[in-house]
Amino acid sequence: MESESPDTTQLETKVHKQLRECSPIFLALADPIRQDIIMMLTKHDSLNVAQIVERSPMSRSAISHHLKILKQAHLLSSVKVGTEIFYSLDIEGPVLLLKSFLETTERIIDLKTPGAE
Repeated sequence: MESESPDTTQLETKVHKQLRECSPIFLALADPIRQDIIMMLTKHDSLNVAQIVERSPMSRSAISHHLKILKQAHLLSSVKVGTEIFYSLDIEGPVLLLKSFLETTERIIDLKTPGAE
């Protein structure tokens, strides 16, 4: 059958929207410095900028820039304690978005695979 089924077209529209929603996550995760920050935060409940800078070859301003991108992607949360801001991983929402994107993609592949139901 050459024409796409309505189910596939609707799913492709859905997966396109999901891909757009996941783009900030992909962007944030693509950089090795941000990956390092995430790994630091998997080992510590929370860290402030100075503590992250101590564990990184990057400057304070560079780390602050990377933290901003991670926050915009909703991968981190922050809490102000006195004059310091402490960052911690907050990945449940992004993980759900990514899982949803993958599930929709798998459904499209299944529908387009010959012999699949």
